[in-house]
Amino acid sequence: MAKKTPRSGLIYVKSKLVHKSLNTFFMFFVFLTAVALGIIAVDEHQIFDIPDVVTGTLKVLIGIFVSYAVATLFTKLTVNRFLNYFEELGEIEERILMGKMYLWFVYLIATLVAFSLLGGTVSNIALFLGLITTGFAFAIRDVILSYFIWFILLTKKPFKIGDYIRVGEDDYLEGQVKHIGLFYVVVTPMPEMSEDYFKIPNKTFLEKPIMNYGRGKFRNEFDMYFGMDEIPENLPAKIEALKEKVWNNLDVSASFFLGADRDGVKITVYYKSTYDRKEQIRHQITGMMLNELIPAGN
Repeated sequence: MAKKTPRSGLIYVKSKLVHKSLNTFFMFFVFLTAVALGIIAVDEHQIFDIPDVVTGTLKVLIGIFVSYAVATLFTKLTVNRFLNYFEELGEIEERILMGKMYLWFVYLIATLVAFSLLGGTVSNIALFLGLITTGFAFAIRDVILSYFIWFILLTKKPFKIGDYIRVGEDDYLEGQVKHIGLFYVVVTPMPEMSEDYFKIPNKTFLEKPIMNYGRGKFRNEFDMYFGMDEIPENLPAKIEALKEKVWNNLDVSASFFLGADRDGVKITVYYKSTYDRKEQIRHQITGMMLNELIPAGN
């Protein structure tokens, strides 16, 4: 039996949410259709006298409601089967994108059917859609930009769900990517605490540099400074002993480089770790450096 990974679990959760939304849409269109049929039935049984223009409009609306209800039911029954054709893509992001494109395509067909029921010709429908699209695009250009960036994030993949990223340079945000949405990317700095997260607007990824740490080990560094009167004796030998101690106790390969200026000595430490352990390892190495390099009593 195949092991269920967190990413496959995300596909399952999204599938459940999609089906829940489709159920809501279907019941909504069925309800509207039932209301319209009820009003027409009242008129046909002469319970109330309803103008012909109202009943005629309701009959057209029933056709529109039914077309959307059928589209919703069709999507609900076929969306998982459609996604199975793209299972070999192997990435969650591609499957999410294909699923949304499939939904948009089915509802586009339903919309064209609705226009035809309203009596529009092909040329009129094309002209109407062109005008609406132009005005709509201008009115919600920020939303369209967010959609465009979302599409780039899913196709070009500067990072994936589950990667650890850093956005920006000086005033930066970093953490694990939990969700790539149409408007925001959800990032949590502490994956073990799911309630601790922040949302980064999609347009930020066009404005600021992105560093992708991935999911494995990546290089970290930090500096420790000593004043001229604080420089330990036999510093190179102590650093070599410290390097071996870090390896034996933390199972981490660390490199120490000396630098100096008129104010004192700087030790730059390089080590590799996963994102969730980087601060822990940094604190442990710092503690070992303080114990090994600073004489007792200082």
